[in-house]
Amino acid sequence: MARLENAILGNTGYGQYAEAPMVNLVNGGQNGPMPDIGQYVSSSSYVRRNLIAILIEAPRGFQDLENPEAYVEALKALVELHPKSIEGLNATLTVEFQETPVGGAGEMQQDISNVTRARSNPTFVWTEKYGKPVSNLLRHWITGLIMDPATKYPTVVTRGIRQSNPADLLPDYTGMTVLFIEPDPTHTKVVEAWLCTNMMPNGSGDITGRRDLTQGGETLDISIEFTALTQHGAGVVQFAQRQLDAMNLGGMNPNLQQAFVQQVSADVDRGRAGYVETLDTRAQTQVG
Repeated sequence: MARLENAILGNTGYGQYAEAPMVNLVNGGQNGPMPDIGQYVSSSSYVRRNLIAILIEAPRGFQDLENPEAYVEALKALVELHPKSIEGLNATLTVEFQETPVGGAGEMQQDISNVTRARSNPTFVWTEKYGKPVSNLLRHWITGLIMDPATKYPTVVTRGIRQSNPADLLPDYTGMTVLFIEPDPTHTKVVEAWLCTNMMPNGSGDITGRRDLTQGGETLDISIEFTALTQHGAGVVQFAQRQLDAMNLGGMNPNLQQAFVQQVSADVDRGRAGYVETLDTRAQTQVG
């Protein structure tokens, strides 16, 4: 069956500036007098895809900590590879109206008063790893660049050499910038994108201890909300599209990955009792 020629809207009307293909609302309406199965392709529903988080800028203050590359690389992995979930990205528009009575029956005329966009409060959830590296990274970030709880100054200013102390603690020094991308089902086009800066953690996650010999140990999920100053719009979508275009999708087929080991370990190979060894023994004891 041939697809409708105008099934995809294209870069016009409400599709202007969109990167991802969208269906044309003229087609696919199935809730009128009766369904139109011939237009089922245009009835395809939107299914939200998982966000891709890309670290754009690490806190500039990391460069004044010992081993700055360790902080930057860890933060990049923490943002892009380790999250169990990411919530709090929002761009919902809300329209407010003022009401004026019309007559005495209770009817109201509503006139536009304001339009606002919901704030984004990115919230990451990580499952803590062996040795608690997530808590430690967040704790060093907070006490090192934002504020130490005891002195009320970040420890980066206590290095003992006044000339090497930071000249300022402006937001680019203490916060990171992250691009959040929702791709389409083909992983090649951007559906939504948020560019968040001035992102700082609101805590280190729970750092607690307990003893209970009647209970087993527990894993720890760390949920951290970040501050955020967010840009959302066509310019951000275009920036996100460039980032998506630069991604090499050639390695995304997990079935074509090499086996994670390529040979039997030496200590196992030295063993004399096994499948291969049994075959060899039987081959040597064949009659004739």
